[in-house]
Amino acid sequence: MLYKDNPLFTDITSKDCLKMLSCFHSEEKLFSSGETIYHFSSQKPVIGILLDGAASVLRYEFNGSRTILEKLEPNSVFGEILAFHSEEYEAIHLQCDTACKVLIIDYDSLMKPCTNACACHTKLIQNVTWLISKKTMSLSQRVEVLSKRSIREKLYCYFMQESLRQKSNPLRIPFTMSDLADYLSVDRSAMMRELKKMKEDGILSSEKRMIRLL
Repeated sequence: MLYKDNPLFTDITSKDCLKMLSCFHSEEKLFSSGETIYHFSSQKPVIGILLDGAASVLRYEFNGSRTILEKLEPNSVFGEILAFHSEEYEAIHLQCDTACKVLIIDYDSLMKPCTNACACHTKLIQNVTWLISKKTMSLSQRVEVLSKRSIREKLYCYFMQESLRQKSNPLRIPFTMSDLADYLSVDRSAMMRELKKMKEDGILSSEKRMIRLL
């Protein structure tokens, strides 16, 4: 039973988990690489779990440029209530980086008061609240990166955050270089030049996607 290992179902038994998934009209869906999983605010609100694969939360600007707001890995939870706030939600969507398997749960059904007042449903709502809190912390970290004035400062701040998150130095970047530039909202060529300078200045070393802070 994979779902019970997800943070959405912390401290909920496999039996209760299966029972609730049936009540919440949940369904598993398969998506191909490049396919859109979910459009924020242009579809019915859902809570989703990425069971397998990798995906990105993207925002496309009017000029065609894109910004990567978040990278999702297996066991990540997504949904409008957990999304980055924007007045232009329609421009934000979740897209597959690889083939993906997703569990979709109807958000309205999940948040409705349970007629049986069951403890597992109450616990599930508590878990959703905890995930919202965790997302708020993630947003705060992203704002910290984007608030840095120079490309070097943005890179170093991001690498420090990832090193702490992964509890490792060296750390592995979960992006291609093009995606990293989109995530940091900087020009890719300028970012590559700055990375080269940072290596020359003895700030870091790198090999492919592995970065070691010196």
